[in-house]
Amino acid sequence: MHRFDLPPPGAVAWLDVSADNPDTWSGRVRTGPLGLQISPLRHGHVPYFFKGARLRGTRCTWSASTVSGAELYRGPRTPVPTPFEGGVHLLARLESSGSVFDATGAASGFLRVLDPADEITEQFTGNTHMYTLNIPLAVIGLELGAIRAMRDQAFDLTPLQIQLLRSAVGLLTVAGDELSTASSLVGVDRYLASLAALVLRTAVQRPTPDLAHVEQVRLRTDAIIYEQAADPSLTPATIATQLNISLRQLYRAFNGTESPAARIRRRRLERAAEILAARGGHGHVERVALECGFASAEYFSRAFRREFGLSPRAYRSAHRDAGR
Repeated sequence: MHRFDLPPPGAVAWLDVSADNPDTWSGRVRTGPLGLQISPLRHGHVPYFFKGARLRGTRCTWSASTVSGAELYRGPRTPVPTPFEGGVHLLARLESSGSVFDATGAASGFLRVLDPADEITEQFTGNTHMYTLNIPLAVIGLELGAIRAMRDQAFDLTPLQIQLLRSAVGLLTVAGDELSTASSLVGVDRYLASLAALVLRTAVQRPTPDLAHVEQVRLRTDAIIYEQAADPSLTPATIATQLNISLRQLYRAFNGTESPAARIRRRRLERAAEILAARGGHGHVERVALECGFASAEYFSRAFRREFGLSPRAYRSAHRDAGR
């Protein structure tokens, strides 16, 4: 068993990070599937843990995890000339109780289709089952145009898709020496590629809502973000709940524009910049991060530098010097 590392081909790596596990918990960021960094929510009121496993073929990787009270983040990567040229990343979330390894009963969730260069930010305020697939485009058998059209959208998971994902979890609990041969690794890749292709082909796309409804959803979303961005629990999911629509409907209303998650982050950064630029703006950067709704000072500093080209401290110093 290899903790925290990508397993070698044919092996399974287990990841067990929690606040009550002295062997793995040190308060530091850990790396999970798809290169996602795992850190606790600063204002979480539920247990913090990330417990799961990853299986790697020769080119494909599959993971299943149970997550709670955590934030997962992956920064944007240098894009390849053609989107998805390097493959496709699938991330599915199921709101479900218990462990992902003994899941039973009905559940609801959604699927996101991501380019390997995309930035990813996911927050888990309660017990959630998360599944990821990292698949080269060439082995999926779907046209590049079809994949592009699904990029960064939220597709409601159907009962069939949920069953497909749950069934594949069994590989993580029984895989071992049987997957050590070259022929078995080819079989793992084919299975995972077929799983990804079937999940993608059965993603249901509902008719585009009329423009008036879309505009109303956008306006109401922006109003909620402006008023509540300082609340660290504000996420696209909580906005969808306030609007009494599904998370997929919310994301669909913003197709082709800045996503709800990006709007929340931008509003928080704008507010932080206002505080830091104020002539009387004193206090630690960590305090500014918390005041503006960020779960961690580390993530705030990274996001602020990407947005404004300066660290929060350098930005504050530059504006203080300008005001003298």
